[in-house]
Amino acid sequence: MTINSTLGPNGYEVSISAPVSGGGESRSIRVPPRVIGGASLSLADVTALSGSPTITLETGPNGQPAIKVVTGVGTSAEVQFPGLVGGYFWGDAYISMHGSYSQTNLDYVSWYWSQDNTSYAVGGSQIMQYAYAAPLDSALEQGGANTYWVRKTRHTPFGSPSYPGYIGQAKLRIIPKAGAAATIWIYGIALAAPAHKGRICITWDDGYDSFFKLGYQSFASRGIPQTLSVIGSAQDAGAGYSTTQQLRDFLAAGNALVAHGPWPAQGVGNLWSAYGGTGAADAVANAVADMVQNRAWLQDRGLLLPGAEKCYVWPQGAFQRAVNDTALLDAAIAAGFTCGRSVTDIKAHGIYSHGYRFDAASKYGRMALPIIGHLWAGTTAAEATNITAITTAITNIGASKGDACLMFHRAQASTTADGSMSSIGIRVSDLETIAAAVKSQIDAGNIECVTMPDLALSAANQWRI
Repeated sequence: MTINSTLGPNGYEVSISAPVSGGGESRSIRVPPRVIGGASLSLADVTALSGSPTITLETGPNGQPAIKVVTGVGTSAEVQFPGLVGGYFWGDAYISMHGSYSQTNLDYVSWYWSQDNTSYAVGGSQIMQYAYAAPLDSALEQGGANTYWVRKTRHTPFGSPSYPGYIGQAKLRIIPKAGAAATIWIYGIALAAPAHKGRICITWDDGYDSFFKLGYQSFASRGIPQTLSVIGSAQDAGAGYSTTQQLRDFLAAGNALVAHGPWPAQGVGNLWSAYGGTGAADAVANAVADMVQNRAWLQDRGLLLPGAEKCYVWPQGAFQRAVNDTALLDAAIAAGFTCGRSVTDIKAHGIYSHGYRFDAASKYGRMALPIIGHLWAGTTAAEATNITAITTAITNIGASKGDACLMFHRAQASTTADGSMSSIGIRVSDLETIAAAVKSQIDAGNIECVTMPDLALSAANQWRI
């Protein structure tokens, strides 16, 4: 990485001459080659089954070959995939598709597969996307392609399907918004065997000293690596933040450090509030400059593992000025960031409750990886429910072999009264409960724990569009 000595608008050196390139991309890819898609995509890959949709082959919005399907106004449609017939189906599939409620009038899409040819008497179905109207700063529906994970553990079976089994037919049911015609672009489909393990990434935000005093050992004592997102200006500044030496020791113990922010005032607010609000003409330029500066702070001190230069944790989860605005995501990708973590809690979204496959996410999806907790619930009673929901999600991820992030900030003593709890705090006793749930899934062989750099190095594949 070459950091130029240009004085930025906030009085510090921030510009970058070229996107960062870190260590080589990992060959440990958790998604398979496409059965349908790429340069060989043709109109013969998709046929209309019902609803008389208009089907064309063209370049999709992402510049990739795509099958465009347009339904009638207020009319659902079904399209089937002859190329999948005879495929050996273990229950998992990946479908790269562009379409959303707010941009293309798509209410929802469901996947159906049949073991008995056209009758669909034996097989299964799964809702892939469901009416997320105008999500802001969300891991869901951020424009471009979404790669949906159709997974055996979420199928609604009909008849008594066997896994693995041969596909007799496979189709998508496309439901438009009322009174509208829905449009989708299909980029690719793959069939896969379920992964052997899920993955959980333990992340801590901001670099509070309480993490080292109270939080670190809960996972470290169980041999679980952790990722700390760092605000460079806050280190060695006192006021409850950590020190550079603590960061060095943390890294040396087998953990990872990644960039966080914003820089001004030791990270108060988010990238928009730090730079004059969402309407500022240079808001995106200043925001990405801040991201680069925090990354450079770590790089200059030798604190970045290979892949860490690709990672970023969004302050307060804010990366959009308005619904469907991807300007900052695009600028961040151009600056070498390809793996970001959001604050979207997927426990609140039923069809996403078993996690994602992070490697299969689109380029925008990988820049907004979701979480399964944690924020303080407000009272001891509510927190008990909160912790149970998190540990249940961990168990579900182990069962489905999905991926997820855990988010923490401040650790507080187990005896801390409700009124003294930070809104981003967690009691050590509750942290121990979560750490024990993670370790239980590790011991059962259901999950492995990875760092954000591990995730960043595991996705140089055709799904990142």
